[in-house]
Amino acid sequence: MARSLRVLIADDDRELAAAMAEYVRECGHEPVAVITGGGLEVIRRYGQYQPDVVLLDIMMPRFNGLTVCHALISRDPAAQIVFVSGQVDGTHPFVTGTGAVGFLAKPINREDLRDMLDKLQPQALVAS
Repeated sequence: MARSLRVLIADDDRELAAAMAEYVRECGHEPVAVITGGGLEVIRRYGQYQPDVVLLDIMMPRFNGLTVCHALISRDPAAQIVFVSGQVDGTHPFVTGTGAVGFLAKPINREDLRDMLDKLQPQALVAS
C-alpha cells in the first residue's frame, strides 16, 4: 500500500461523513477532520489541517463543492480534491472542469474509496 494519506472529509450528511471517516480508517489512511457545517467551513479549515486529500460533497450549504474546489485549488494548485455525490454524475462538465482528481458516487463503496485513495500521493510528494 502507498503511504498513509491525511484525509479531510466534507459532507453535510453527518451519518455519511462518519461512515466515510470509518472507511478511510479501514483503508489505512487518517481522517484529519470531518466537516459537516458546509462549504465555507471547508475553505476555512483546509489551511489548518493541510490534508493530502479532500473528500468533498458537491451539494453542500454555504458554498457548494464546486465553489469550494475552485477556492482550494486557487490557493493550493497541488490540492487533491475527490468529489462525492449522489445527485451529480462524475462526467458532468461542471465536475470535469474543476481540477478535481477524482469522483466517487454515493453511496460510497469501500473498495472504490480504497482504489481512489491508493492512487493518490501524500501532499509532500505531490508538491516536490
